[in-house]
Amino acid sequence: MNLKKITDRVDNTTHIPKEQLVDRPPFPKSVKIEITSRCNYNCSYCGHKNSTRKLGDMAPKLLYRLLRELKSLDIQEVGLFLLGEPFLVKELPMYIKYAKTIGIPYVFITTNGSLCSPEVLMDVVEAGLDSLKFSINSYNRISYKETHGVDFFDRVVNNIKWLHNYLESSGIVTLKTAASSIYVESLKYELETLRKEIEPYVDEFYYLPLYKQAGHGIMPTSVIGNPGRIENMAPPIPCWALFNATKITWDGKMTACCFDHNSDFEIADLNQVSLLEAWHHPKFVKLRNQHLSNDLRRCLCAKCLGLA
Repeated sequence: MNLKKITDRVDNTTHIPKEQLVDRPPFPKSVKIEITSRCNYNCSYCGHKNSTRKLGDMAPKLLYRLLRELKSLDIQEVGLFLLGEPFLVKELPMYIKYAKTIGIPYVFITTNGSLCSPEVLMDVVEAGLDSLKFSINSYNRISYKETHGVDFFDRVVNNIKWLHNYLESSGIVTLKTAASSIYVESLKYELETLRKEIEPYVDEFYYLPLYKQAGHGIMPTSVIGNPGRIENMAPPIPCWALFNATKITWDGKMTACCFDHNSDFEIADLNQVSLLEAWHHPKFVKLRNQHLSNDLRRCLCAKCLGLA
């Protein structure tokens, strides 16, 4: 499916096709690979600060092997991020270029934007990056400054504006851009102000709900599961992440959850088994069946779904 908009691609992943709603679904067309679990921010809404997983960067040899294996499985989309900040990895442009060189159709990244200097942005554009989304939230302005001693928020906004001007002046139309914010009703005014500031400089702007993040969320929220973007939320049960996408941690583990901060959702070690074996692993099959049968109070997802 040749989807032109980033939001279309998000919705195409979060809304599960009927043929995927089985305990052993076909291997998905979209994957996220955590090239690093490190992050340079300490966002108020993110469970990363309480993560018990070891921090590290994926070895190039492992990444290249996984990309080749994914290509053989006819993967269509590869995101080079998961819970860390991908621009902390100096090899990022090289990784993007490799993925595109071997024929991965669509390579995408989500970033907090603070490290997106003009030099690095030019490198990832030249490497062939297909989409870049900035995760930026207005209520982090004060906490960023307190944590880092400088106003990172304004730096991110300036980086977004610079990229827009660079793409426009260069006539580059191959890279799609977006920005997203976590939506909190009590901060509606601040978020709309942010949206008006950023929207002219990206192709799309959308909101995401405040997730429980598999029970690791720091801020209280009534949202259950991972329903995608607010403008087109998917049913939280069954969770799309179990059927329609796969996620790989920096040390080569397939995980069932986008917010696996403590390795509870680890399915299999891809240093030992193939991607397809991991996708059909008994642990994954059991978890999918629990979602399909609504047997959720005893499953790993109970906290995320507000059942524990």
